[in-house]
Amino acid sequence: MRRRLLPTLGLMILATVGCHQGTSTAPSTDPSRPRAERRLAVTIASQQTVTQDRTDEILVTAVRQNVGGPADVELRNLPAGVEVVTKDLPTPADRATLVVTIKAAPTAEPVVGHVVTVVARTKDEKDLPEATATFKLDVKAK
Repeated sequence: MRRRLLPTLGLMILATVGCHQGTSTAPSTDPSRPRAERRLAVTIASQQTVTQDRTDEILVTAVRQNVGGPADVELRNLPAGVEVVTKDLPTPADRATLVVTIKAAPTAEPVVGHVVTVVARTKDEKDLPEATATFKLDVKAK
C-alpha cells in the first residue's frame, strides 16, 4: 500500500503546478495474471527555466505498474548550450522520482518555450514502448 501511495502523492503534487504526462502500455506477460496490463507513465512539470551559466533541477516521475526493474530517463532536444549534468539517470525499481540537473552554458542563447522531450523506458521489459512527455524550457540571460 505504501509503495503505491508515495508515487500517487508525487503525481498529485505535480498536477497542482501543471504537468505533462505520457503513458505506454503492453499486455501482461504473467500467465497467472493475463489481464494485468503493464504500464509506464512519465510525468514532468510543464515549464522549466534555467539561467545562463547556472543549473536547474527537474523532477521527473516514472511510475511503473505491473513492471519490474529500473526505468531509464532521457532528455531529448535540449536547446543548444544546455546539457544534462546528472550522469546516472535510471529510476530504481523501488522509487518513482528522479531529480535531473541541467546546466546552461554561459554562451547558451536565451530562448523562450523550447520544447524538450522526456523519455522513460524500462531496462528489463524491452517490449514495453517508451513513455514520453514534453515540457517547455526557457533559457534566461544572466
